[in-house]
Amino acid sequence: KGLVGSAMAPSSLTSMSGLRWFVAALLLGWASVVGASYQDVLRPAVVVVTTFDGEWRHWRERLLHLELPFPVGASGFPLGWNAELRVLGLVTGMGSKNAALSITALGHDSRFDLREAHWLLAGIGGFDPRHASLGSAAFAGFLVDGNMARFVDPREMPSHWPTGWMPLNRSAPYASPPPTAAEKEVMVYRMAPELVAWACAVAQATGLPAATEAQRHASEGYIADYPAAGLPPSVLIGDSMSTDLFWAGELSTQWARRWMRYWTSDTATFVASDMEDVAVAASLTALARAGRARPPTEAMIVLRTASNFVFPPPGQHPGMYDGGFIPEPAFEAAFAVGEPVVRALAAGRGPSIAGRVAGEEHATLWA
Repeated sequence: KGLVGSAMAPSSLTSMSGLRWFVAALLLGWASVVGASYQDVLRPAVVVVTTFDGEWRHWRERLLHLELPFPVGASGFPLGWNAELRVLGLVTGMGSKNAALSITALGHDSRFDLREAHWLLAGIGGFDPRHASLGSAAFAGFLVDGNMARFVDPREMPSHWPTGWMPLNRSAPYASPPPTAAEKEVMVYRMAPELVAWACAVAQATGLPAATEAQRHASEGYIADYPAAGLPPSVLIGDSMSTDLFWAGELSTQWARRWMRYWTSDTATFVASDMEDVAVAASLTALARAGRARPPTEAMIVLRTASNFVFPPPGQHPGMYDGGFIPEPAFEAAFAVGEPVVRALAAGRGPSIAGRVAGEEHATLWA
């Protein structure tokens, strides 16, 4: 009875009008909620990456005070956030698998929009005493993977081989032909030269803490053969190699030096050993393909500070060498020079023309 021909009864018209207003109000309300949720997404200007609690402590205590839960991260640590600077920080957990898991999880966390962020990996590492002293800080121009390799026990390898480590697709160490572009793509990450040079310049202008008595004592046995080991802590551009092995010894260091040169057409210089740098870069590469982050070759800075040397002083056997591990001054050094870099990036004060020129001088073209 409510319908007469093709028209509606007055009461039905009133009812339908009210329904339309209700639906419109519902849609507007939903839109405002979505808009509010969108506004609540955090958009970090910088993400600070550390790998274990020692590296994280100064960042948490001095800069990233607000804790945000991060249960899917491999380390179990919450994230740190500074709303004023828009700086986010995390602890990935040690090793390549934990680093890759944590960075990938963060990249897919709906609370964050990471598409404009720079990334600073601030960690400690073993250094080659040929290039720097304990407490020094190296910004990497190249990251090289030391995990993807073939290995023959040295007791079974041909006597003329210098090492048992070989590229995956070669039958001898450092064998010809040289690595192809496709092979390099999965083994080498070249950081943006202008960004590396700029970060190094900022850190040099800041300066590093003086060497401690423990650092000076640990360096004494190296100085005769490696004078750089006895110099005050310095900031330099020096490249890093990632493996999940805690290796030590002069023969292993010779392999690391040559492995770096092999994969970068004699361009990279081995300075720092690490476990996570390549894994973080690989994860950011995947996130960039998904449109969730900038590629590491554009927006990632790797800072390693020297907590130990990668081989013992003369007279000590590598198997008995504990690395002369002195981590606390290295933690302090990483924050001392890393924090001004983070603040400058967060304020939009990135590389200048001078920085780009300096970077180009360091980063020789390689094929």
